[in-house]
Amino acid sequence: MTKVKVAALLIAVGALCAGCSVFFDFNAFASLDKPPAPALTDYTGANGLSNLAADLSSPAVVALLIADPNMVEQLQSYLETTYLSGPLTTPDQQTAAALYSDLTLKTTSGDTLVNNIVTAIMTASPTGNLASIITSIIPAAVLADATGGAFTAMVDGLLDANDKYMLLGDSLPVYGPPPGVDLGDVAQKAAVACLMRAVVDVVVASPPGYTVAAAEAEMFKLVTNDPLCTITGVTIDSDPLNPMQPFLLNIFLAAGVPSLA
Repeated sequence: MTKVKVAALLIAVGALCAGCSVFFDFNAFASLDKPPAPALTDYTGANGLSNLAADLSSPAVVALLIADPNMVEQLQSYLETTYLSGPLTTPDQQTAAALYSDLTLKTTSGDTLVNNIVTAIMTASPTGNLASIITSIIPAAVLADATGGAFTAMVDGLLDANDKYMLLGDSLPVYGPPPGVDLGDVAQKAAVACLMRAVVDVVVASPPGYTVAAAEAEMFKLVTNDPLCTITGVTIDSDPLNPMQPFLLNIFLAAGVPSLA
């Protein structure tokens, strides 16, 4: 996929997002929020997914979730067990996949990376030297964590989200899109998660071969100019978004992009 083609796709998706009611994005009056600390019971039962969708649109609630990683883990486990243990066949399961991913990205700086990388993809094809690709997209706040923990959490979050986007995308040709979910927003996030999966896979496969954890450690060395980094010469030889994986193509088509040929 050429630089121009990717840009056209993301511009089209962005235009669709602009015309939709906000499902994931922060609300305009978030500074007035004074919410109580989230509890798992807020997100269980008949209204649980609706409550989670609403709370993920509140910066105040998201901040509380970020401050309570145990709560996030409990909520992820609940969504996984209740909705995401197999193929998605109901609107609630599909919605849960989108919300799980959004929760994961917003609590690991992944949503900030999405904004960064969408701009990068629109101005340069995601191929070439790995250093130039990764260093142009990592949020400054993530790099400020000298331990690398924030970086690892962000990458792990994107990989986790990618798994859920795969479930969602695979369900769309058979069951259609779930009502109320902004698939334009999902498409952009799924593209970024898919790209991160591809980047990590390239590093894992690089000599002498790395585990995912070791690959993440080397990627952090790369973006912080650590002289001990061993992947400075690694390249992405082909555009990871061309051809699109079937699940991602399904999401883009369901978002209303008329043609990806």
